[in-house]
Amino acid sequence: MFDVLVIGAGFSGLQAAYSAQQAGLSTVVLEARDRVGGKVWSVPLASGRGCAELGAAWINDTLQPRVWAYAQKFGMKVVKQRLEGQAVMEPGLDERFVFPFGVTPEFTEQEKKNLEHIRDHIQAESLKQGPLSGEDDNVTLDQYVRNLGALPKIIQMVNLWAQVMHGVEATEESAAWFIDYCRRNRGLLAIRADDASGGQYLRFQDGSQTIANRLADLIGTSKIHLSTPVATIDDHSSHVTVTSTKGQTFTARKVILSIPSTMYKELNISPRLPAAVQEVTNGTVLGDYNKAIVCYDRPWWRDLGFNGYFASYAGPVILARDTSVDEKRHFALTCFVNGEPGREWSKLVPHERRAAVLHQIARVFKQDRNSEAYRPIEVFDQIWQHERYSRGALAPITALGHLTRFREVYGRPVGNLHFVGTEYSPEWKGYMEGALCSGELGAEEVVRALRRRERALL
Repeated sequence: MFDVLVIGAGFSGLQAAYSAQQAGLSTVVLEARDRVGGKVWSVPLASGRGCAELGAAWINDTLQPRVWAYAQKFGMKVVKQRLEGQAVMEPGLDERFVFPFGVTPEFTEQEKKNLEHIRDHIQAESLKQGPLSGEDDNVTLDQYVRNLGALPKIIQMVNLWAQVMHGVEATEESAAWFIDYCRRNRGLLAIRADDASGGQYLRFQDGSQTIANRLADLIGTSKIHLSTPVATIDDHSSHVTVTSTKGQTFTARKVILSIPSTMYKELNISPRLPAAVQEVTNGTVLGDYNKAIVCYDRPWWRDLGFNGYFASYAGPVILARDTSVDEKRHFALTCFVNGEPGREWSKLVPHERRAAVLHQIARVFKQDRNSEAYRPIEVFDQIWQHERYSRGALAPITALGHLTRFREVYGRPVGNLHFVGTEYSPEWKGYMEGALCSGELGAEEVVRALRRRERALL
């Protein structure tokens, strides 16, 4: 019998297992995929020039201490997010304007003031302490900003925030959930920032998945069972029995479940989770969060004075960034195809998805069919909704009213079952740092529970 069995070898699960092990507990990890890392997935390029980050990619060296500590421990090199150059905004198929990156786009003076009013209001709310408003949890983010007097273009901008950050439309998440997400991530401005003040500051030269692979080595690869999906979890009060879809049986004193709450209902858990826990977790959804990574032989957009960043209401790409690693001669634009545009794009066959992205890149940067825009050396796309054991990204979003209504049970232990994941993290929710934080806290929770049990037996 193990002390702790962890289900899921993403960052949260690996950190939980490692922290438990460091506390002297025996651990075993079951992972459904044939790899560790979860929503962190770095795929080597055929060109040999590095890797494509299909999942989580960005970190901050001063604001995210856990992930940065691993970067230093494992000797990982980083590259700063490129900011130099002009950015592009595409309000519609026939509209486009270029502006200095980091400033308000060329809206009218009235629209600029309105955007600043909405942005500053949400920023102020996201820096407050204390409980969230039940009223805000029962209204969508879209209606919330309309109530604040948002103008049409500003409503579109807020919708873009929801698409980029969560893979949903502003009509599909509560204002309280959005504000809470910002609170856990040092405010709206920190989430949106690509410089040292925000979450998109640095990237790894050799891939984020290196951390997962090295963490697995620290835990011991013999203790991590890959390609082992879980079918049933039976909590017997004194211990838990977990059975895989292959019929393998594992026994532990405690189980840490490190999968998105959206997927709890797919497991046969006995006794059943409490009704309140089922209601809140059955109601969570994962956004349509997709990437298209277009790799080129050289960064041709820089020659035109652009830094590779563009945002679009027209789509299908809603936002793109230069994700090159110059040292490796890896030059790429990472395009996010999220929310409703992502849902439609994901229905296309692969060559149609690729064509749609290339056409938009050429359109945004005013390039013709003979340009380098149409001559990538490699193209990747990742539709996280199609990934069987992820079903979307970044963090599950609670239904309207559920975040405040179920705050006393959401993510809390049930019997010998404990729950971790970036969705529960008190800081940097939705990021690698948040996943590590939740895993660390989950292990501490288990250690305390086992010690209480031992004292009770004595």
